[in-house]
Amino acid sequence: MISSFLPANNLAQEAFAHFALATTNIQSFTPLLAVALGASMANAHMIMAMPIPYSKDSLNNSPLAADGSDFPCKLRDNAFEVTKENIIAQGASQELTFEGSAVHGGGSCQISLTSDRQPTKDSDWKVIQSFEGGCPAKADGNLSGNDDSVFHFKMPEDIEAGKYTLAWTWFNRIGNREMYMNCAPVTVTGGSKKRAPEEEKVIEKRTANYPPMFVANVNGCTTKEGIDIRFPQPGSEVQYLGTPANLQPEGQDACSGTPSFGGAGNSGSGSSSGSGSGSSSSAEPSSAPTTTAAADPAPVTTQAPAQTTAPAAPQPEPSSTQAAPAPSASSGGSSSGSSSAGTLTGACSPEGQWNCIAGSSFQRCANGQWSVSQQLASGTKCDAGQGSNLSVSASKRAHDISALRFRKRTIGDSHHA
Repeated sequence: MISSFLPANNLAQEAFAHFALATTNIQSFTPLLAVALGASMANAHMIMAMPIPYSKDSLNNSPLAADGSDFPCKLRDNAFEVTKENIIAQGASQELTFEGSAVHGGGSCQISLTSDRQPTKDSDWKVIQSFEGGCPAKADGNLSGNDDSVFHFKMPEDIEAGKYTLAWTWFNRIGNREMYMNCAPVTVTGGSKKRAPEEEKVIEKRTANYPPMFVANVNGCTTKEGIDIRFPQPGSEVQYLGTPANLQPEGQDACSGTPSFGGAGNSGSGSSSGSGSGSSSSAEPSSAPTTTAAADPAPVTTQAPAQTTAPAAPQPEPSSTQAAPAPSASSGGSSSGSSSAGTLTGACSPEGQWNCIAGSSFQRCANGQWSVSQQLASGTKCDAGQGSNLSVSASKRAHDISALRFRKRTIGDSHHA
């Protein structure tokens, strides 16, 4: 008799069974009681409260359908009605909160954006924040009351102003293998900070580095129960909020099986945790990789060369047998290659790094690549090696020649007198 009133949802079935075992002295259940209990269990599921989702009044808080039929954003009639537009400025921090108590031992979540205001399976989602473990709560199982956890993510400064759809996706640690997904309308506004030209170039390079969204449990690729998954492509902004022992060992696949759709983010190829515009914002267990932020370009500091009326002295040609100076060990820069003359080529970091070549020429790390070397002005020199600043001063040879010519001119004038 009990089975005839079991709600269709798996979590509600489980809760109903526990309730039945605790009330074995009751001989029968009324349909009204069963309906009320089913509604109560459904309300225990998780739903995104902030940012405010699309069509909030018709949004139920169950996971996506196992066959992916309501992916993305729990597709339904009028799924993309704007309950309230969420306004977020470039570079601003935004709260992420939830309603419900069935947190299933936490898990891993992502925040993604697409420029489509009515997304489909073919929409291009870009991850701007990953939470590996402890999302939507750090818990052993489910909570006794509402989830009061408050998370924060930052709207990247290089996301263009305009209208977007934001998605919260969650892969629970314990229980049925599920994917939760709620979507919200977002308008990104311009930030108040005025950027220098060098910063604009860096931002142009970073914009393409946001990885695709991870999709599983609705497309034939299934996550493993009992662990907080590591996203194959978490992006540059990652927080590790769960119990370290629950975090998936590094190198394991986040899901098994061949995805029928949405599998672009299920592989470690492409953008990874080291690419993007930021860095990990919370300490990670020692077994996990760390992420590093690219430094902002450093200003150039120069010393004006001594003024002289002497003609510029010719620069000596470097000897072909003279070894090129090694890059400074303290500079922290990197390059994919270099020439025998000390000129660096290929990829470089951090952005804005300078390289002084043999004291007579220089180049800079710009847009992730070493620039073509340029000769310093005659009579000047720089300190060989790499550094955040390029220090330029008058060369000793030019100063000595100038002094010698001045002395000769003075002696000549005295003799003439």
